Amino acid sequence: MSSQAQEPRKTGKSRHKGRGKTNARRAAAALLGAVMRGKTLDEARDKLSDLNDSERNLADAIGQAALRHYGEIENLLKSLVKKMPPRNSLAQPLLFIGAAQLLYMNVPAHAALHETVAATGRREQPYRGLINAVLRNIARAQENGTVPVPDPLANIPDWLRANWQAFYGAEKTAAIAATLATPPPLDLCFKNAVAAKDWLAQHGGQYAGQSVSPTHIRLTEGTNITKLAGFTEGDFWVQNAAAGDMALALTAVLEGAAEVLDLCAAPGGKTMQLAAAGHKVTALDISKTRLQHLADNLKRTNLSAEQVCADALDWVAPAAYDAVLLDAPCTATGTLRRHPDLLRHRSAAAMAKLMELQAALLARAADWVKPGGVLAYGVCSLQPQEGEAQIAQFLEARHDFALDETTPPKRFTPDDNMDGFYLALMRKGGDG
Repeated sequence: MSSQAQEPRKTGKSRHKGRGKTNARRAAAALLGAVMRGKTLDEARDKLSDLNDSERNLADAIGQAALRHYGEIENLLKSLVKKMPPRNSLAQPLLFIGAAQLLYMNVPAHAALHETVAATGRREQPYRGLINAVLRNIARAQENGTVPVPDPLANIPDWLRANWQAFYGAEKTAAIAATLATPPPLDLCFKNAVAAKDWLAQHGGQYAGQSVSPTHIRLTEGTNITKLAGFTEGDFWVQNAAAGDMALALTAVLEGAAEVLDLCAAPGGKTMQLAAAGHKVTALDISKTRLQHLADNLKRTNLSAEQVCADALDWVAPAAYDAVLLDAPCTATGTLRRHPDLLRHRSAAAMAKLMELQAALLARAADWVKPGGVLAYGVCSLQPQEGEAQIAQFLEARHDFALDETTPPKRFTPDDNMDGFYLALMRKGGDG
């Protein structure tokens, strides 16, 4: 089993003395506990704020491993613990992060056991013996080869697993689930193919980089993005190649520089792609905070776009556009390798509400496309209801649109080592 983080080397005396002092394990448990109570992973990372860089990276890796394997760990713990500690106690997430280290990370058993048990504070003292005993039992079973066979499907909620199996089939769903239990690759998007090729030639060997699209390079070794050559100069930004294919496909069907509206644009990956390709881009997003991230990204990359903070359902476009790109809000299940917390928060009911929003945004976006122009629709979702079915419903209602003949819809899935993503390009009737 693999991990993105190794046990940090200890030098000198530890600054964590006694039980329950702040350390990587306790912070990882606090992070996991926050997600269990409904926080997103990004929100829960405030639990890591008091750690140094090494501890923060380890705590984050432990927390993510526990989330990726949550169902498997939960089933194992249920077989070993008659009565789980209450969810509002840090004892339960401590059990999860201890099991994650033992079963799914390259952390020595003695370190995983000692450090996790030592992370119990006064409130968890009644469960200290339980945590110690359960983790020792897991370590012993691991040593004896009696740990249950990994079952990544157990990590997928019932409603979602059934949805995928009905669409993809049992074998592909199992492959997707297995991939989602592993850490994700890191893709960098460059302004153009020449820039990507040049960077790969100069720096790719240092990071075991490889080209995964004309403008995207994948790094197989984890690194601090801000320390990479070219980051300060704005040569690239982080974007999975599957998501990046949407702007590439749109640019490929546009004849030269065009006026493009990017809806739900922040944090700006596709806006930057379109701007780098020479298009005049209007980037609209409902969130002022997220638009500020977009503005920061544009400044760093020395690219420009008009920015509009508005609700796309209320906004009135000043004119029609040659193309409208809609990367619609969705369940984001295609990004589960990077956001494993979503498995704890998404539901069929939430998906149904998002589908209503997607349909409304599609209808709105369609009216802003010039005759002869292009509407690009994408979602980082693995569910057909948010992708294929949404487009089928749209085309049935809007006879003035048809799928672009040169670019069939695309479906990416994690078992191909990509984020899950669906995209479709539609051409509006008329002479343009």
